[in-house]
Amino acid sequence: MPTGEHLKPGSTKTVYKLDSLMKAILVPLVFMVGWSGATAQEKDLSYYRSQAQEARKAGDNPRFYEMIVQASTLHPYHQGIQYERGIACALTNRPEEAISFLKRAILTNAAFDLQIEALAGLQPRDDFKKLLALQKSLSIPIIQSDTAFVLPDRRLHLESIVVGKRGLYGAAVHQRKIVHLRNGVLTDLTSEAQDGLTAVLGVRLDEKRNILWACSSPLPEMKNFDSTQTSALFKYDLSTGKLLGKYQMAEKTNAVFGDLLISATGAVFISDSRNNTIFTLEETTQKLVPWFTSSELWSLQGITFSTDERYVFIADYIKGIFRLDVKTKELILLENTQDVSLKSIDGLLWYRNSLIAIQNGTNPMRATRYYLNTALTAITSFTIIDRGHPAFNEPTNGCITNDTFFYIANSQWSGYDERHNLKEENQLQKPVILKMALSNK
Repeated sequence: MPTGEHLKPGSTKTVYKLDSLMKAILVPLVFMVGWSGATAQEKDLSYYRSQAQEARKAGDNPRFYEMIVQASTLHPYHQGIQYERGIACALTNRPEEAISFLKRAILTNAAFDLQIEALAGLQPRDDFKKLLALQKSLSIPIIQSDTAFVLPDRRLHLESIVVGKRGLYGAAVHQRKIVHLRNGVLTDLTSEAQDGLTAVLGVRLDEKRNILWACSSPLPEMKNFDSTQTSALFKYDLSTGKLLGKYQMAEKTNAVFGDLLISATGAVFISDSRNNTIFTLEETTQKLVPWFTSSELWSLQGITFSTDERYVFIADYIKGIFRLDVKTKELILLENTQDVSLKSIDGLLWYRNSLIAIQNGTNPMRATRYYLNTALTAITSFTIIDRGHPAFNEPTNGCITNDTFFYIANSQWSGYDERHNLKEENQLQKPVILKMALSNK
């Protein structure tokens, strides 16, 4: 796992999240004033961070602070850099600033060490003692969900599920298919690679129209990986599994179709995690066309409608949660003044003036319900659904059906070796689906 934007170690899925990040912050950055040993083009995030770490090793605390501030300016959301800046502040007699950045860091990763010698000068302070208490509380497991299903196939790598009147449907990454669980029996809605399915990443139901929508993208983890294949949207008859339509990009792209959203009218929206773009299936032409993109997005993940479909809420793995006005395309980042991090959200679901987020890059991992103000512009409070659940092995996506939240506890992105081959069955887990009845409160 690349430093700071953690999923599970070795997770290929990280690459797709970080591709967008690299585009945003690790492109060559030009600075008119420089230090010797680096051209203007080289002075990017990695340069400033490495300079900061070298200065810290050399005991040059003023330069350590100077360099880590530059890195923090380029990437203000990076919890590793927040932690290092907190240390630099402590070493240069900036205690209030140190507490502020250390707090931001542990809200994302509660495992950061606050007992190191560099922070010893903060220990007598009341605000530091409060920070230690907060860190301890963030590490306590919380389990409110129950086990809904345990699927028998250990080699089944699920990324997304949806539960409807006829049971559960799952998107299988490695096996390139859609599975169906009904009355405890697991079957295939589609066979492997049927209709040109690649790694299936998203599934959604439109039961009113008897349709199952799925999106897939060619990934190294799928069987018989072929990089020349193209991401596509698939439309299936829910009763028979017959293909009703397949929609591909007009040109070969590197898109990674990660999540699906279906409107009340049957309109389909697909998130492209690699290019930070939401596509839609144009009704008149039946072609996939870009619907929204923004340079403000760093790592687009889950998408979900508000009840009235006036807004689409967008999970950005790095920045938090955005709200997009469907008509005006106004994009705002939700305000968050709570003691909680909105980073590392993969799946995102709307439920009665709140958002349920599956956060698989926080430490500990968690599923959280965030309550919004009436204007839907800010987080007003939150409750933890699960944190540090023993079944967690990168939880990813879920659904809400009949006021019950279902989600994948262990998507098994870590179940591959360095060559993207699935590990032996005894090293894999049976897929676990968790559930929790939701309250209106």
